[in-house]
Amino acid sequence: MVTGAIKNKVDKIWTDIWAGGITNPLTVIEQLTYLMFIRSLDEKELATEDFENMAGEKMEHIFPASAAGQSMRWSRFKDKDSREIFLTMQQRVFPRYMDDAMFLIPTPQVLQKIITGLEDLYTHDIADLDMQGDLYEYMLGKLATAGRNGQFRTPLHIIDMMVELVQPTPDDFICDPACGTAGFLVSSAKYVRKHYGDD
Repeated sequence: MVTGAIKNKVDKIWTDIWAGGITNPLTVIEQLTYLMFIRSLDEKELATEDFENMAGEKMEHIFPASAAGQSMRWSRFKDKDSREIFLTMQQRVFPRYMDDAMFLIPTPQVLQKIITGLEDLYTHDIADLDMQGDLYEYMLGKLATAGRNGQFRTPLHIIDMMVELVQPTPDDFICDPACGTAGFLVSSAKYVRKHYGDD
């Protein structure tokens, strides 16, 4: 169960991300999930190393043995300078382990605050506890109240898929009364131009 102390720490991380310019709650959860996954890769690697030391048996590793490979481990970069952490994430970790994911943390300072917050949470509050599910449930619960704090932005790939399903034509009227940045309208216009350019 997520206690008040854990909720406060998650809320603090959330606020740091929000203050850094990421206001879409889905993006916040997405970026936090990526970072939690990256940390879990290193946890698995540490467990593998412990088993190797205990059993004296070689096992397959997640991270390359090279200096560059080892620099991608959470335990190796978490205490580094914020700019070094940012470049490691942006240029090494995400391209290798999160190939299809977008790294959207805006600045080294915001990234360092998130990493520090997550490390504190895992080290002092949820160490050795199977609370990942409860943690995600709490973060997803924040979506219900997030609408009052700002806009929800529909991801571009979802917008394009919905437009493809609707298949608008030049004869259709398209109305999006809560258009925000007009993503659906722009995607619809592109679709119509692509399929009915001469009309």
